[in-house]
Amino acid sequence: MSAKKFSDAMSELDTKYADEALKLKKKAKKTGWIKWGAVAACLIMIVGIVFWSPTTHDGRRVISEYHTNSSGSYAAPSPGEAAFTSAVREAREKYEGKNVSFLLGFSIFKDDGEKTVQLSEEERIAEYQRLISLGYKLYTAESWTYQGKGEKRYYTVVVGYFTESELSLFAGNPEYGYMFDFVTNGDGSSISVKETDVITNFPTNYS
Repeated sequence: MSAKKFSDAMSELDTKYADEALKLKKKAKKTGWIKWGAVAACLIMIVGIVFWSPTTHDGRRVISEYHTNSSGSYAAPSPGEAAFTSAVREAREKYEGKNVSFLLGFSIFKDDGEKTVQLSEEERIAEYQRLISLGYKLYTAESWTYQGKGEKRYYTVVVGYFTESELSLFAGNPEYGYMFDFVTNGDGSSISVKETDVITNFPTNYS
């Protein structure tokens, strides 16, 4: 090979590898932007969740759901007992000392002499009225679940906004037991409550 041909060949190689190096550099730069762009998007989403979460009328952040890996069945609470599902207990621990309110539903039980049963509609309404008279804010909200072949069934629930203090010092009827839990829809999403849906007497379409 002549000196000229060798020089021309080396020149082509230099150009080839220079082009490949530039392509790799651009690719790396693009990948870096994609990676950091994804990180930025995640941060924006987290900030959005923290600062744009629903709040109560007094400015407290609302905790309306909490996903937990704990599972299991729960015994009906004894008279005078306020019990909480795993999700509620873990949420209370996580947000201890924070300015939050928990949006919770609750079932009410009594001992009928033979077993623990839920209250009748009349007894439940009377208990709602008693709690309202003590200053607890109860609301009606719409929730839904799946039934049949995936159809949604809507129903009304009674829920309340409770601070940690109100849960710790819940003024239940000593003859009743209370089980608190987050109310979610059939797909696991949380329900929403309008401040205007506060109950001043009792719900008219409780299911």
